[in-house]
Amino acid sequence: MAHKYYFLGHETFSNRGCEALIRGVSGIIRERSPESEFLVPSFKIESDRKQWNGCTNAGIRFIPAYQMPLRLRIWGRFDKMVPGFRSFWLPTPHIPSNIRRYVRDTTAGIMTGGDVLSLDYGIPSLLKFIGQAESYMARGHRVFLWAASIGPFGADPEIERFVIKHLNGYANISVRESSSRDYLEKLGFKNVKLVADPAFVLMPESWDISTVLPTISGEGLLGFNISPLIKSFRNNESQVSELETAIVEFLCDVIKRTELSIVLIPHVDSIDGGDRNSDYRYMQRLIDQLGLLYPETISTRIVLAPRDMNAVRTKYLISRCRFFIGARTHATIAAWSTCVPTISIAYSVKATGLNTDLFGDLRYVLETQNLSKMTLWESLEKLRTEEQGIGSLLKQRIPECQRRARLAGLEIG
Repeated sequence: MAHKYYFLGHETFSNRGCEALIRGVSGIIRERSPESEFLVPSFKIESDRKQWNGCTNAGIRFIPAYQMPLRLRIWGRFDKMVPGFRSFWLPTPHIPSNIRRYVRDTTAGIMTGGDVLSLDYGIPSLLKFIGQAESYMARGHRVFLWAASIGPFGADPEIERFVIKHLNGYANISVRESSSRDYLEKLGFKNVKLVADPAFVLMPESWDISTVLPTISGEGLLGFNISPLIKSFRNNESQVSELETAIVEFLCDVIKRTELSIVLIPHVDSIDGGDRNSDYRYMQRLIDQLGLLYPETISTRIVLAPRDMNAVRTKYLISRCRFFIGARTHATIAAWSTCVPTISIAYSVKATGLNTDLFGDLRYVLETQNLSKMTLWESLEKLRTEEQGIGSLLKQRIPECQRRARLAGLEIG
């Protein structure tokens, strides 16, 4: 009988990184067990199905996603208003019956890792996914944590103790950065396996990108990705405006001072065209500002890529860039894994951890709080100066990353 796995910690393909995780993990498993099947939660099943042409042949079946329960949203409000409230109650809501019926006969669950077991999205989000896993495990199912970024939770000892208890229930734990491994070992966990993100093995899908590129190619393409999340690193609207002006002025400098052309590449965007957390909408605002300054360069030297590309087509477009500067973690993984010299605009520990493991230091990281016209230009100059060395280093190290990405699959069965 074919193994059937339930993906926990996943909700949508709007984030092409989440899509890359599902494609990567399922692909790794099917390399060893070609008949394996996968239940993939989705808030918009038909839209996600269209995002992956041939998903059925890849063993993918979409099921309803696990909604944020009302009582958890209410708990989150009380937690903000009442100091010490969480010491009385940390809710872990169960999987509702309309989803539970889909997963009864599954072989095991896979928490897709990423950063869902962190504080990046707030405590209610963390509790939601912990509750999902606890509810699934309570019915006798094993759960594997696959290539995760964990915490850190040291600033909140109550949450840290809660997460430690939860992690002890996993059948196996693998992490994607040595910093997460070191953190868990410090907490007393043994046999934590250091692997690599499954997106490293994701194969790009070739397509005719000529229709979306600048008409003048010049010395090649600079791929650029920026996220509306960076606004949270500024204290007020004035500082946010200064940040956005710095980005626009940097892009202007690229046009004026180099022969590079630019393609802005969204990596998180609602499949149904919504604006929430949309890279596309955010970068559209920036390119509109740029158009006011240099209307003749729009389409000839700089373009915004379409918002409807899936993960494998986005990766192909990134692979055709000469250089890449990006904020979204999986956009940078797409660049690294196709040997494109890359600067990470870091807004979380993910970027620093991944860069440290790949390069041994943070020389190709630009911290979001330090982002300015000058630091962006210095970062590009570093890529241009060290292009050959970076490319050679990536060609040497990416095969090892791909080998480690497959290690997590050895524990599944």
